[in-house]
Order: sequence, then C-alpha cells, then structure tokens
Amino acid sequence: MKIRILHQFCLLLILGLAQPAMAETHLITLKAARLPSGQLAYQMVSHKIEHTGGRTEDITGRYAPGPTIPGPAIVLTEGDTAKVTLEHGITGSQLPVSLHVHGVHYKFDSDGTTRVLNGVADQAAFPGKPYTYEWIAAPGTAGTWPYHDHAFGDPKVGAEDQGLYGTLIVNPKSGKIPALIDGKVTQVDLQDIKREFILWMHETTFWGQELNHIVNREIPLWTNPTVGARQGELVRFHVIGMGTAFHTFHLHGHRWIEPGTTHVVDTVNIGPISRQSFVVKAGEGVGTGDWHYHCHVVQHMQSGMMGKFRVIK
Repeated sequence: MKIRILHQFCLLLILGLAQPAMAETHLITLKAARLPSGQLAYQMVSHKIEHTGGRTEDITGRYAPGPTIPGPAIVLTEGDTAKVTLEHGITGSQLPVSLHVHGVHYKFDSDGTTRVLNGVADQAAFPGKPYTYEWIAAPGTAGTWPYHDHAFGDPKVGAEDQGLYGTLIVNPKSGKIPALIDGKVTQVDLQDIKREFILWMHETTFWGQELNHIVNREIPLWTNPTVGARQGELVRFHVIGMGTAFHTFHLHGHRWIEPGTTHVVDTVNIGPISRQSFVVKAGEGVGTGDWHYHCHVVQHMQSGMMGKFRVIK
C-alpha cells in the first residue's frame, strides 16, 4: 500500500513538473492613422509582454515606427491573452474605427462591430476615446489570422480595403509545425525559422512584411516586394487574401505541404480573407537565384502582381 501511494505521489510530481509555463499577457496599443497617400493604416504604439513571475518586457522597438500596410503583425502563442487598445488617429474624420479579429476567442464586447450592426453598442474607437479589446489565443487557435476594421466609413463593412488590416499569428504551444524539408515531411522547431514573409494579395498587388528573427525586427516591405534568404535557411510564408478578387499563389522552384495534409504543392488558391501558411527550405533542390512568385491569374500577372524570392549563398 505504501509503495502504491509513493508511486502515485511521484507520478503527480512528474506531471506537475511537466506542465507548460504560464501563458503571457500582451498589452498592445495600436493607432489607426492616415498615410500621406490618403490610404489608412494601423501603427504599433506600444507592445509590452507580462511574463510569468511579474517581469514585463517592452518589445515596441521591434516594430516599424509609423503606420504600415499591412498593419503590425502580432505574434502570440496558444494560451496567451492580448489586451489591444485602439486609438483613433485618422485626421479629418470623426467616424469610428475598430478592430475585428479572426480565429481567436473573445467576448461580445471585443467583436469590433458598431451599434448599427450588432444592435447593442459601438465597439470602436472615436477621436480622444480609445477602445480596448481582449483576444484569447485558446488551445486549438494556432494559425495565421487576419484582423481588420469593421466600422470606418461604412459602419457595417468598414475600411479594410483602404489599408486597415493586419496579421495575427498564433504559434502552437508545442513550438513545432509540420513542413516538407529535404523531401520528407517532418516537424520543424519554430526557433529554427530565420525569417517569415507575410504577403497579402489585394486585388492586383502584393503587400508585404518581413519578420526577421535574426535581427528580431518587423520590416514593412510595401508593394510587390523582393524577399530574400540564404540558401538552406528555413523560411515561413503567410499568404492572405484581401479585397474582392480570387487568386492563385505560385512560388517558383519550391514546394511545400498543404496544411493539415501531406499533399505536396507549389500553387494554392487564395480568396478574400482565406490564407495559407507554410515553411520552405530556401533553394532546396534548386539552388540560388531570383525565384519568381506571382498570382497565376493571367490578368493579375499582366497588372504586375508578382515579386521575387531571392536565394543567396
């Protein structure tokens, strides 16, 4: 009997030690602003992380200093909570602006819609009156998700097509994702990924952004960018649709697995707000060079919807 109790105690101790670390809370302030071009964009004002044990880390410096299209890419891990305050900084307008996020969990008051649509209240920021949302990256919400306005201009639709959109990446708690590497499907450690490229397909233009984990910076790439990596580096792409058009994303010389399957592909369909995230090994089997990426809808290519993936030694 004593041996049995001791065994149970040891098992409980082991299980307790095996529990993952406490989740983090992200305290974020975004601002909606107007670019000199007249387009709208989100800007990172502040991003602090409350870690286990009370330590607070300020990572605001990782972001671009001004508003960008797409807006700041926010990275969470399953289990994290983000408290996101939105400030109204759109000059010359008193109209509300909001944040509506996909994929993660939130309560009704964080839906980011207006009274006209939800029948209850404006879940939006006004000039001089910020609004705070709470997003919960619950288990099972790992993935690449869009966030966007659902209030400005048209209170039922919003102004996402004018530039008010950005990316939320929720990484799995395991820290690993499947990928096709050296011809085999394997589990890749996220810490081994050197760069991530976010490409939004909006009508006939790519809008890009780089998450560079070597220098720990988020870099706006703007339209139809050249993205790059060293041969052999692991690179994660996030391709997302925006607007009204349907696209096919094709990257020359590289292959990946369709998420949730072991199907090897080099072209995927991307519709409005649909998205795909995948990992490639830069130059695998093909070597260095300027590898073309583009929408395979001919009219979109003719309109210039293309860029380069530059692989160097």
